Amino acid sequence: MPASVSTLTWVWHWMPHPIYQHMSARNILPPHKRHGPELAMHDIRPETDSTLTLRSVNWEHGMLLTPEHFLRQERYLESLVSWGVRYLTPGYGLIGGGIRLPETDLGTSRFDPEVALHETAEALDISVSRVRGISPSGIVIDLDAVGSISTRFNKEELAGVAEAVVYVVSNPSERLKTDGAADSFNPQMRTERVPSFRIALDVTAAELQQSVAVARIRRPATGMMFEADPQFIPSCITLAAHSELMSGARRIVESINRLASAYAELHRAMREFMVIFTERGLETEVDRDSIQFAERMVLELQNTAYDLLDRTQPPDRFFSRVRRMLHSAAIFFDIATGMQQYYDTLRETGESEFLGLLELQKHMLQQGRTIKLDANLAIEIKKSLQSLLNLEKLELALEGKYIDFRKSTAIESANFIFDRGGKVLYRLAARPARVQGIADEMTIFFSNLRLEGRDRYRLILVGDRNKPWLRGITIGAEIRINEGSGFRRESLILSGEAKLDEQFNIEIDFEAPDVPTITDLRVTVPSYHTVHTALLFTRHRFYAGNRESPEARGIDRTDLPREPAMVAATAAPVESYRRAAPIPANHRKSVTPIQPLADDAIDVQPPWMPRDSMPNSSEVNERPRRRRLE
Repeated sequence: MPASVSTLTWVWHWMPHPIYQHMSARNILPPHKRHGPELAMHDIRPETDSTLTLRSVNWEHGMLLTPEHFLRQERYLESLVSWGVRYLTPGYGLIGGGIRLPETDLGTSRFDPEVALHETAEALDISVSRVRGISPSGIVIDLDAVGSISTRFNKEELAGVAEAVVYVVSNPSERLKTDGAADSFNPQMRTERVPSFRIALDVTAAELQQSVAVARIRRPATGMMFEADPQFIPSCITLAAHSELMSGARRIVESINRLASAYAELHRAMREFMVIFTERGLETEVDRDSIQFAERMVLELQNTAYDLLDRTQPPDRFFSRVRRMLHSAAIFFDIATGMQQYYDTLRETGESEFLGLLELQKHMLQQGRTIKLDANLAIEIKKSLQSLLNLEKLELALEGKYIDFRKSTAIESANFIFDRGGKVLYRLAARPARVQGIADEMTIFFSNLRLEGRDRYRLILVGDRNKPWLRGITIGAEIRINEGSGFRRESLILSGEAKLDEQFNIEIDFEAPDVPTITDLRVTVPSYHTVHTALLFTRHRFYAGNRESPEARGIDRTDLPREPAMVAATAAPVESYRRAAPIPANHRKSVTPIQPLADDAIDVQPPWMPRDSMPNSSEVNERPRRRRLE
């Protein structure tokens, strides 16, 4: 037997120390009858100092052992672990199941904190279990050792509270005795001590350093009873610490992968577009800026997609990488001045949605660089997804110009399309109200329309994304206009053909000049074709830019020929009437514009007022001639 154990046994049985004389009698009492020094020293043992203590007990042979020696050694071991957590780990928050779980168990809901609410007319009972985390000060919080904890809050204390965060607060200076493994030598004693935790809704700054947020309760808009807020994600150390955080991170990664594939396809289409325009001798300066922007975005998105694959990385690293990508995209957009002219042109045609998107890019560029996250990580997920959605809309606008709409897989999200030449713009007029299948036909209904019949329309049949049409396939369609107005017109029998390999969309152009206003439209196609839905576009005359018109200049009448004299109708034409000689260039520069007359120089009358006398021919000839500007 070791010397220390034998010495402890001898001290326990034979030393007449006052502490040991009171121990047996004190432990026999039930917990509810203990009070005073007994309760303070044994049920909850306060520590004199909550700071780290890195001094251990000096163990030597033959020393006199007391329980205080083991308590001091216990505090030393706890301080040693807390020192490593406090000064070597950067994050705080929930841990969940940890980072060494199998890949399939990372981020599952069975490791999320469990919060139960029971509300009565007088009080609100909150019970918390299954919490594992680290506080900002480095204290390990694990409720598996104590099971579950609960606290009752009076309704008077919660008056006027719309929402509150639920914290699990640790008290490192207290230890609670509990029944653990049986001790045959001391059957009357409680054999184990566990950390002390409590539930709080309002914590001080000091308590915040020793606590972990687990949930948030709120009052719903349609009731008075509290409920757990499903939109709240507390601080976490890893992405896998909370199921909702893992789900949001997965949606962000999927969005970035989708953007990376879209920009890669857009870059390939831009290169083909540049070849076509160069062969035709068209201006491509704006397109060069666009292709450079797409190239930079492809590289940045690919690097970001690889950096976000690790599901055990901290949330601050994950969201910082997403912010870096969004900030880089704003810089790429800002330096592509030629591409911005394209969005300005779309805005002039009525696409006002891009005005807000462009302002958001400028706002992103002005934001400072920071890695600080919101206390609610659901807000970070929402902001990241919204910013990625804005980038996707900007990409769809470029896709409408450079990618042929016949091969586009995202045409259902587009509000306009360009024809392949990039000279004709079609704006979205209507989406289908419903799709109905009858026998071997499928009917697509467009209702509540107010379209002019004199416009030109393009109906696009959208096919299955997994089964593209091959070149040469023809789909017939029957178009009925204003079928619901009660007046049956003759239907239009048209057909569309797949002109490209692996084509996803087929266009059908039609006109209705005899219809003043189109109020509804019915399109019927054979059901054996893989037509998913249809979109109705109207043609919009698109102008690439506003050319500067030359300024009006004065006319020198000295060099103009005189008016030919009036002759009879039977007379021969006058041979002397010929064109005026061109004005010399040096004389044209010195021409002075005609000065406008004063307000009281002439009597201006409205055209509907009667004239007292008609002007004679001489007055007509003396008035300056007006030139018609084409």
